[in-house]
Amino acid sequence: MKKKILFFSCEPGGAEVLIPAIKLVQAQPQYEAIVAGYGYAMERFSRKKIQHCEIDPVQKEDFSLIDRYAPDLLITSATSLPAVDMSEKHLWQQARQRGVHSLAFLDQWQNYKVRFSGIHDEELLAYQPDWINCLNDIGKSEMMREGFDEARLIAFGHPYLSSLKHDLLALDMGRIRSNLCLAANDEVVLFVSEPIREYYGDRRGYDQYVVLDYFLTNFAGSANQTKILIKLHPKDDITKFLDIGERFKALPLRFVGNELSPLECLAISDSIFGMTSIMLIEAYVLGKKTASLQPGLCVEDPMVLSRHNLIPVMLSSSQKCNLLELEHQQLSRFDIDFKAEKLLDFIGEILH
Repeated sequence: MKKKILFFSCEPGGAEVLIPAIKLVQAQPQYEAIVAGYGYAMERFSRKKIQHCEIDPVQKEDFSLIDRYAPDLLITSATSLPAVDMSEKHLWQQARQRGVHSLAFLDQWQNYKVRFSGIHDEELLAYQPDWINCLNDIGKSEMMREGFDEARLIAFGHPYLSSLKHDLLALDMGRIRSNLCLAANDEVVLFVSEPIREYYGDRRGYDQYVVLDYFLTNFAGSANQTKILIKLHPKDDITKFLDIGERFKALPLRFVGNELSPLECLAISDSIFGMTSIMLIEAYVLGKKTASLQPGLCVEDPMVLSRHNLIPVMLSSSQKCNLLELEHQQLSRFDIDFKAEKLLDFIGEILH
C-alpha cells in the first residue's frame, strides 16, 4: 500500500516552494501525494497543474483534514503570520496529536520566530513541526541564533529557486514584450511591491508606498526613457497606488498584476528593485542587477542578500542616486540548490 503524504499551503510563496517537492513525490511509485490549501496558493497550484483540493482555514479543534486523509507524513509551507492565519500551525499540532510526523518548508530567510509562534507573547516558538527545511547554512545559523533546536533544522535547499533557470528557458520573451508593447531594445526596470503596510504597519520604518515613491522620484525629471514595471503583490490593492501613479504619470510606468507571473516580469527586466520580496532573491539567482530599497529601516535588515552584503541596500530617503548605474553582482556562493535525493532519503527513513 502506498504511503500518503499530505501537502498544504495557503500562500503563493508557500505553494511555489512546495510544488517541486510535490512533483518529486508524485514521481515516486511508493507514495501518494495529496495537496490541500486555499487562498492565494490555489492560483499557483493551478498554474503549475498540481491537482489539489480547496479547503477552509484550519481551526485549532478541527481535525477533519488530517482525519479525512490519514497521512503518513505532513509537509507544509511555513509562510503565514499568526495574526493573519494559523492553519499551518494548527496542522503541525494536530499531526503530532495524531502521531503523524511533520515537515515545514521555509520560503524565505526572514521572520523566523514569527512563523513558528502564536499571537500572544507566551506563544513564542510554541508552534513547530517535527522538522523545518531551513534552506541552507545561512538559514540554519540564523535560526539557531534565534533559539531553534539544531536537531529540528535540515537544509534541503529551496525547491522553487532551484527551478528558475530551467523555467526561464521555456518562456517566450518576444510574446511577453509584445503584450506589454515593449520593443526588443527597450531597457526595463522592475519594482517589486509587497504588502508591508498591511502586515507590519510602520514597524519597519517604511511601507511599499513610501518606497515606491522614493524609487520613482529617482527617475522623475530624467531624460532617460527607461520603461518601468511595478509588479504588485497578490495582496496589494491597486486602488491604493492610484495617487502615486497620478503623481508620476509623466514616467513610462505600468502596474502589473496577475497578468504576468513573477518569473515573466524578471525575465524581461534589466534591473530589479524592491524591499524584501523573494523576487529579489529570484533576480539574484538569475544573475540580474538587483538592489533592496529600505529607506527609514529601523529593525534588522529582513532581506537576507543585503543583510549578508550580497546586494546593495539603500537605507536613506535622502540618498538620491542613479538606480541604473547598478553593476551586475558577483554571484557569491548562496546555496539554494534543491537536495531532491536528500529529501527522498529523509522521507524514506521517516516512513520506513
